[in-house]
Amino acid sequence: MQAPRFLIARLSSIGDIILTSPVIHAIRAHYGSEARIDFVCNSKFKGAAELLHGLDEIHLVERATIEISSNLKKLNFHYFIDLHCNVRSRSLSKALGILTFKVDKQSAPRFALTLGLRKKPVLHFVDRSLKLLDTFNIREPENSVWGTINTSNVPVPESYIAITPGATYKGKAIPEFILLEVCAKLTDIGIVIALLGGPDTSEIASRIESTSPLITSFCGTTTLKETAHILKHSKLAIGGDTGVMHLACALGIPLISVWGCTRPSLGLAPWKPNPNSAILLPMGRGERPCSRHGAKCRFSKRGKDLCINHVSADRIIESTQRIL
Repeated sequence: MQAPRFLIARLSSIGDIILTSPVIHAIRAHYGSEARIDFVCNSKFKGAAELLHGLDEIHLVERATIEISSNLKKLNFHYFIDLHCNVRSRSLSKALGILTFKVDKQSAPRFALTLGLRKKPVLHFVDRSLKLLDTFNIREPENSVWGTINTSNVPVPESYIAITPGATYKGKAIPEFILLEVCAKLTDIGIVIALLGGPDTSEIASRIESTSPLITSFCGTTTLKETAHILKHSKLAIGGDTGVMHLACALGIPLISVWGCTRPSLGLAPWKPNPNSAILLPMGRGERPCSRHGAKCRFSKRGKDLCINHVSADRIIESTQRIL
């Protein structure tokens, strides 16, 4: 009997692609090296896909999936696991004409949470993704549920914590004034800090780095694999609802996740993080998310500031000292 051939699609973004690792790991652990597991993503997020261990090949989409559909047909996949479920992934499924398993995006319940019409948290994206494997009698491996994350060596400080100053939306990014206070108080007690992020965080990271010789910025100068290496060797990661948050979970690093206009109830909370981790919600803003992606804050419409401003530096510092 021919070994199964799987094609998995998650076109974006960094965090969501990292969250596919448990599915890949479960399939590989069940079938071994005989199975073929390929991955489809946007070319912009190639670096994130390269973090995923156990793949045979990564296929990149520039604009439309028609660019790669003919070549994918020649590879004779048996199953298409659609972990994105948008127009492009559905188009690819139709073009391939193979048995497709689609993750339940829970769009309506997630929207209901933002409207305050629902209080029950949405099942986590990873758990919904793993449910697709029930048909194959594939179970989540008992040990190392995340699987391996690929990294690349880069020189790192001797002993340090990692902080991520950026996020896709302001509603999820820890504000600079809070980061400056956190870093000042932590470096005052001798804690070394590595700042991690993409080129879009270089300016804020440079300003924070200039405040102390104990702070080193890697923002915009390292690949995702190098960022993973830095995280892997840190004692603790601090950041907002971002891809680095999920990467820290995948690497088993203690994590302080700082939440603003999104909330863990949306189904994208840290998944099976290191037990010595903490989730900090904004004070006085409740558990109801303002928006599904952090682009809107319901409080700012009332003339108030963003939710993310209501996780104080003192709370972050207290959690840091407790964990360390």
